[in-house]
Amino acid sequence: MSKPKRVGSTLPKRDASAIFSRRAALLSFVGAGVMGAILVRMGQLQAQNFISQEYTAAADENRFDTRIIAPPRGVIYDRFGAVLAQTSRDYQVALIQSEADDIEDVVRRVGQILGRTEEWARRIILRLDRTARYEPQPLAEGLTWEEFNAINVRLPELKGILANAADVRAYPYDIVYGHPIGYVQKPTQRDVDAALATNDQTRAMYLRNPYVRVGKAGVEASLEDQLHGRPGYRKVIVNARGVEQGEDVSERREPVRGAGLVLTLDHELQRIAMQNFGDHSGAAVVMDIYTGDLLVMASAPGFDPNLFVNGIGHEDFRVYNEDEKKPLFHKCVTGVYAPGSTFKMMVGIAAKQAGVEDNWAVGCTGGFYYGGRTFHCWRAGGHGRMNLHDAIKHSCDVYFYQAALRAGPERIAAVARQFGLGQQFDVSVPNVRSGLIPDPVWWRENRNEGWTGGLTVNYGIGQGAMGVTPLQLAVMAARLGNNGYAVVPRLVREGPGVSDPRQPPHMSGIEAEYLARVRDGMYGVCNEPGGTAMRAGNLELVRHPETGAAVPLTAENRSWQPVQMAGKTGTAQVRALGANRGRHYSTIEWRFRDNALFCCFGPWHEPRYACAVVVEHGGAGSAVAGPIAREIMRATLMRDPSRRAPARLAQLEAGRSV
Repeated sequence: MSKPKRVGSTLPKRDASAIFSRRAALLSFVGAGVMGAILVRMGQLQAQNFISQEYTAAADENRFDTRIIAPPRGVIYDRFGAVLAQTSRDYQVALIQSEADDIEDVVRRVGQILGRTEEWARRIILRLDRTARYEPQPLAEGLTWEEFNAINVRLPELKGILANAADVRAYPYDIVYGHPIGYVQKPTQRDVDAALATNDQTRAMYLRNPYVRVGKAGVEASLEDQLHGRPGYRKVIVNARGVEQGEDVSERREPVRGAGLVLTLDHELQRIAMQNFGDHSGAAVVMDIYTGDLLVMASAPGFDPNLFVNGIGHEDFRVYNEDEKKPLFHKCVTGVYAPGSTFKMMVGIAAKQAGVEDNWAVGCTGGFYYGGRTFHCWRAGGHGRMNLHDAIKHSCDVYFYQAALRAGPERIAAVARQFGLGQQFDVSVPNVRSGLIPDPVWWRENRNEGWTGGLTVNYGIGQGAMGVTPLQLAVMAARLGNNGYAVVPRLVREGPGVSDPRQPPHMSGIEAEYLARVRDGMYGVCNEPGGTAMRAGNLELVRHPETGAAVPLTAENRSWQPVQMAGKTGTAQVRALGANRGRHYSTIEWRFRDNALFCCFGPWHEPRYACAVVVEHGGAGSAVAGPIAREIMRATLMRDPSRRAPARLAQLEAGRSV
């Protein structure tokens, strides 16, 4: 039996091969379709994963950031409500670097629009390298409306540029108050470090804000903590480029406005004082002899504090800094000068304490020989016989040479310090100097040598190593005027932590009899023939019989009681005694000329105000300082601030929204 035949085995070879090829093609097509489907699905999954990662990354890059809200700075007023420092609107241009395509290009284009130099652009670009890229950085401040508008119309082509109006500190009376009020400037790294040292993170963050300003001089600096207020903040959502996306309002803290201050200064009197200095360099202080209120703190020449707010220009600063009259120097409290003959009242009181009798007199022939040398009187021919009253009135040096020897340096120094000389007073401005009233102990410890009689002789006329400030001279005059009460000066009348002045104590050991003798001599200086300030001391005022007010003297009221003051002139050498003797004033270099001083109180019949004036290198006190003091005191007595109700801070602040 034959085996069954296999079907395939009977096909021709070419047919079998074709069948196999068709099957392989079919299988390949099916496999490719399956693989394609798998690849498509994988692509979809990968795309979904990629998109998911993008969203996740974007969510991760969105973050919370703290943005500081700067508080409005406190307003500073004069005693009657005149605004001396306030916040106003300022037109500015800023750049957010992260939003600019080309930082250097956009800075230069802004500079071209504003008419700035290439050097300006270069400095800005260098500064931007050290600042945050996601926060607005000021490029130009204090723009005019025309400049501000020119930037605004070009904003679409200036990517990253912001044009806005911001709050800025403004000083309406510029040079009149540059020294007592001071100014604000951009914080330094030292300011930030000081905040961090006290763990005040919010303040440190606040100080890093490029628009923030802090006090750097005057009251603005000393009372910075009260004036700047408390910064607020808000929590915002920002993307990777620092652009704000939203805010968490539940985390917002509103800022607290800085406290306002009412100063003791009288704007009208301050203006008159500055005006009367003209081109002279010096200082004037006017003080209420009972309350200590400083009505005038004038330092000449002045400077414009507005120039410092946005950063003073190099040229402006150079002009100020190189001026030999030192306009940036607050001479009322940092200027230290030999008191010259204004010191003679201290010597007179010390001599009375030492037992010098009322009838003690000295013959002045123009000089006093002591210790192998002659100490000259300012009047070469001498004054003749002098008692205390006449010696003050004529400012006789020879009398006080000998009075100083009778009193001794220790007693003189003690009296001078009681009257405020050589003392440091807190008057709410920085860098107040104490000056120096030396005595034998100080001399031995600081000069490594013993005190000599010759030093005591010079002491008698306010020369030598001693130095006082105009503020101290005003305090001395005030304590003489109020019959020996230790009144203390103050500059802030109302504000946080400020209380009403207390009744000052009477100074121990200062007898009324001693004061009467000295005060009578000061009256003679201004009102008796031969007085060294007879001309300058004539106020040409009379007292109204009904109101008691001081009014100008006229032909019609000549019979009314005259309003007078008591004072003392002073001329203090700035180099060796006698170095300028015999030389004409005009031939002496300005910086080597004598300083001119004058201190006074008034009105004589019922004292209320004291004044001190120092004119640097002004020559004789009666010729320069006296006339300036006369005009200031004349204005003070006519205005009579103590008779006017002062402004109240609460009422002033109630009407302000900023």
